[in-house]
Amino acid sequence: MLVERRKVNPHTLFGSKGPRAQGPAGGVGGGRGAERGSSGAGRGSGGNSGRGSGASGTGGGSGSDPRVSFYPANGPLGKALRVRRKTRSEEKGSVTLEFGSGSEWKSLGTQANALIVLRRLSFEPLDGGTNDWKNHEPLHAWATRSRLGQRHTDGLLDQTLERRRSFLERWVTSGARRRHVRRLLLRVEWRMVSGHGLQFGVLDNGLALHGTYGWPTLPGSTLKGLASAGAHSRGVETEAVVRALGGPRPRSKGEPRPSREEHRRGSVCFLDALPDHSTVKVHDDVITPHQHPYYTSTDTRGRDTAQVVQKPSFPGEHHNPVPLPFLSISGDLRVDLMGDDEEDLDAVVEWLGEAGEEFGGGGRTTAGYGYFECLQSDDENEDRA
Repeated sequence: MLVERRKVNPHTLFGSKGPRAQGPAGGVGGGRGAERGSSGAGRGSGGNSGRGSGASGTGGGSGSDPRVSFYPANGPLGKALRVRRKTRSEEKGSVTLEFGSGSEWKSLGTQANALIVLRRLSFEPLDGGTNDWKNHEPLHAWATRSRLGQRHTDGLLDQTLERRRSFLERWVTSGARRRHVRRLLLRVEWRMVSGHGLQFGVLDNGLALHGTYGWPTLPGSTLKGLASAGAHSRGVETEAVVRALGGPRPRSKGEPRPSREEHRRGSVCFLDALPDHSTVKVHDDVITPHQHPYYTSTDTRGRDTAQVVQKPSFPGEHHNPVPLPFLSISGDLRVDLMGDDEEDLDAVVEWLGEAGEEFGGGGRTTAGYGYFECLQSDDENEDRA
C-alpha cells in the first residue's frame, strides 16, 4: 500500500512552541512570548521585540552582544540542543550547533551520532522565515567538520574495523565447510550520494547512514543491487547470477519466467560498507533549480494532483532559484563479501567493478557522482583460509 508523504511544517508540528520553558535569567529557552518581549530570554534582547538580537548573559558566552541570537531545537531536543547565530555587518554571519543546559553550552563535537543530528533535529527559520533551506546550515556544517562522527576522540571507527576483521577471521576458520572472504576498498572517483531518496525528519536530510554508528555507508542491499547491474551489463547468464546473488532475479525482455528452483538465497553475503580509517570526507553540496514552480506543478507524483491538472506553471527565467542543499561523500569504503564458493565471490567482485565503472552508485550519476572502482584490500590475504 502506498502512503502519501506530506511535507511537515515545524511551525505547526510543535504548535510553534516546543519545550521552551523559562530558563535562567538572561538565558536561552524562553517561550515565544518571552522571545518577543522585553526580557533577555529566547531570541530577543532587552528592550527589543522580534528575532534579531541575542540574550544578555547567555550561556553561549555572547554577553550583551546584540549580534548573537539563539534558536532552540523544536521538540524535546530543544532542552539540550540549539543553534547559535552571529551576524556581522562586514562579512557573512556564522551559525554553530551547540549542546548543553543552563549556563553551560559548547559547540557540538564529534561524539554526537548523525542519526540524531540529521534525522531528529529541526529549527525555526534562522533568517526570520524567508529561507527554510538555511536551516540545514548548522547541521551540514557539523556533518562536514566531524565527518558524521568519524572523528570520534575514542577511536570508535578503528575499533569497529578491527572488530569486523576479527569476526571475519573467526568465521573463515570455523564451521564444517571451507569458507572464504573477499575484502575490498570501494574507492569513490569523485563524490557519491547514497540514500538521496531517504527523507527523514522535518529538514529531509537524505543520506545513507549506518544504523548503529551514524557513519556514511552503503547498505548490503545496495551493493547487491550494484553487483546485479554489473552482471547484467556483462551479459552474465541468469543461472550464474541466481547462484551467486539468489533469486528470482529481474528478467530482461523476452527471457522466460523464473522457475521454482530459482527461489533461493545466493552463495555470497554482503556486509554493509564502512568508512575506511577516517578516509571518507563529507561535503556540503547544493543543487539550485531555476524553475522550481514548473517542476512542482507538473509532477504527477506530487501531493496536489488537482494543481497539476488545473493550473500548471510554465517554465520561465523570472522564477526565483531555490537552493536545495544535500550531503555527499568521497574517499574509501570498506566492502566485505562472505561465501562458500570462491568462484562466485570472484565473479561478484568483477560485477561490482563493472557497475562502478559503467553505472555508478547512488544518485546524480549524470552529474558525475557515484562512480567508483573496487580495489583489493591490503589485508585480504590475511582473512583467507
